[in-house]
Amino acid sequence: MSLSFLVPLFLLGIAGIVVPIVVHLTRRQRKNVVAFPSLMFLRKIPFQEQRRRRVQHWFLLALRALALGLLALAFARPFVDDSDSALASSRGPREVVVLLDRSYSMGVGDQFERGLDAARVAFDGLGPLDRASLVLFGQGARVVARSTSDRLRLRGALDTARVGSGTTRFGPALKVAQTILEESELPGGEVLLISDFQRTGWSGDEGVRLPTGTVVTPLNMATALPDNLQLADVSLNRQSAGGRDRVTPSVRVVRQGGSEPVTVPVTLVLDGQEIQSREVTVAPDGVQTVVFQPFTLSRPHTPGSVRLPADRLEADDARHFVLSPGSALGLLIIQGGRAERDASLYLERALGISEEGRFDVSVRRQDLVRDSDLDGTSVVILNDTRLNGASANRLRTFVEGGGGVLLLAGPSASWPASAADVLPGSLGAAGDRTDGRGGRLGFLEYAHPIFEAFSGPRTGDFTGARFFRTRAFTPTDSADVLARFDDGSVALVERRLGRGSVMVWTSTLDSYWNDLALQPVYLPFVHRLTEYSSGRSDQLQWFEAGQVLDLADSRALETAGLISPEAAGLTGGEDAIALTPSGGTFPLPAGDMGPRYLPLDERGFYTVRPPGSDPDRPFVIAVNVDLAESNLTPMEPDELVAQIVGVPGTDGGGPGFTDGTVLRREDQERRQSLWRYLLVAAFLLLAGETLLSNWVSRGRGSGAPGSVGA
Repeated sequence: MSLSFLVPLFLLGIAGIVVPIVVHLTRRQRKNVVAFPSLMFLRKIPFQEQRRRRVQHWFLLALRALALGLLALAFARPFVDDSDSALASSRGPREVVVLLDRSYSMGVGDQFERGLDAARVAFDGLGPLDRASLVLFGQGARVVARSTSDRLRLRGALDTARVGSGTTRFGPALKVAQTILEESELPGGEVLLISDFQRTGWSGDEGVRLPTGTVVTPLNMATALPDNLQLADVSLNRQSAGGRDRVTPSVRVVRQGGSEPVTVPVTLVLDGQEIQSREVTVAPDGVQTVVFQPFTLSRPHTPGSVRLPADRLEADDARHFVLSPGSALGLLIIQGGRAERDASLYLERALGISEEGRFDVSVRRQDLVRDSDLDGTSVVILNDTRLNGASANRLRTFVEGGGGVLLLAGPSASWPASAADVLPGSLGAAGDRTDGRGGRLGFLEYAHPIFEAFSGPRTGDFTGARFFRTRAFTPTDSADVLARFDDGSVALVERRLGRGSVMVWTSTLDSYWNDLALQPVYLPFVHRLTEYSSGRSDQLQWFEAGQVLDLADSRALETAGLISPEAAGLTGGEDAIALTPSGGTFPLPAGDMGPRYLPLDERGFYTVRPPGSDPDRPFVIAVNVDLAESNLTPMEPDELVAQIVGVPGTDGGGPGFTDGTVLRREDQERRQSLWRYLLVAAFLLLAGETLLSNWVSRGRGSGAPGSVGA
């Protein structure tokens, strides 16, 4: 504990103490003027007298000097530095929590290795009564060792730590540290935060507040921002031709940093074989698009990658995907025999426009549905048809098994009474709205998946479509009305039946009864309507690291692109294993209808198969990193620390710490505010000195009021 000064330069003001001394010694006494006759007749006699000046009022001089000294001290902002005592009190015994960032950006250069070395130094410095915890974090946080004094265990945990594939999120790790410190019985708490401190890892609203008195030491492992190339926006455009899928891959190459253009090869790998390579020149902070030649996709679960040469940040130099042929939705359009010949023209053309060959459309001109028509079909669209009872019952079984039926209520559309419970209501007569400008859509259920994509601004305007004729429809109590016209009549209604759904659109999807087909919103609306009716989720060619896949969920498997559950060993209650990209295994035991979660923690390919088997085409899952982590823009560690450390005095606790070891000098000086007392003391001294000097002057009468005698 020692006296320190925040602005010691003001101590030079103490030199001002010499001012009153100079005033005392140089001040001339006043003389009384005495009238005297002329001295012109007197002879001048030279006379010289030297008198020594001396201080007479030492007490006044001391008051003035002391007041000036106090003013100089006040401006120097003194405080009692108790850092040593605070640090000493925090050193024993301590609860030390080491938070080590293992996000993939820590793989730049030797950042992670230096972080491991810093953690080893911290563990080696533990006292005999100290305890330590090791927490590895990325998107989440994992406690590897908790509240132990076993240094061998702590060092062993560090030896097995590896850089992961996740992104940086400080919130979960700091919350874990907060819990450990709050549950600890030791008086001192310390947090060692080792990271490259990316701006994207902290938003400021995580709600973390460490206990007051916690010592937070941020160790920034970041080096200079590297010249980084990354692959982004991989597109796999698919077209069906002659019963085969043709895939045209394209990718954007993004460069961050650099000073000169560079030329690099971009390679396409399929089933482990390099099939194409393109060279691209990228300017500093530039972007280039690479389009590969299309290839034919013929085998299920085909893994592929687009690669760049490895640079300092390798995780974003490759993008992985998995493709399977025949993944298009099978759509059957049954056009009634009485309908106009081109009644399905707009609908068929709209479904034929899909970048990834999403729909496989077949059209039948008939008024019945056969069992053979439903093979390989996901959605049946009844366009102005007059079904019989047998066809309706086939559709009932089809829907209960997970299929979808969309009824377009044109002028000739009808439904048999024997299967009336399949529909979400009953059809009525057609009504004209030719007066004025026709009807408009007045209500859309934007919370429904069909219209959710149109809920934002400039995502689709349905109000421009005019409807001149519609069919009346009376929904049942179990039906969900998803859209209404401006007069309140039903436009779109749905009913869930078994695993599937039946939907009714009370107008047509051509240009006869309305002009919706001429509106820009028509194409995405038809796609969303058909995709939802199928009940199938969009298949993902890859997942992001950190996601979890439930292999007991058929919808999740469909999303992951599983074509053959038997090949993955996920049927019949059999056990399965997942081979991780790093070569490890993850068991997937058969449960009693329970979930079988597979955490996707590593970038690369996961292979799922029965134990001890080696199928020709196993189920493969591609995992890529989140490119947000490639944004290496740093943040100031002190900015983060200042938001998580307890504020002194808020809860009556001990001192808070904001610079990693002790209170900052500014905080200590602000808490003590000794300068206020010094200013008050200086003011009182100056006031007392003024009163005393005036009293002394009056006491001497007409003599000199100064304090220098002859």
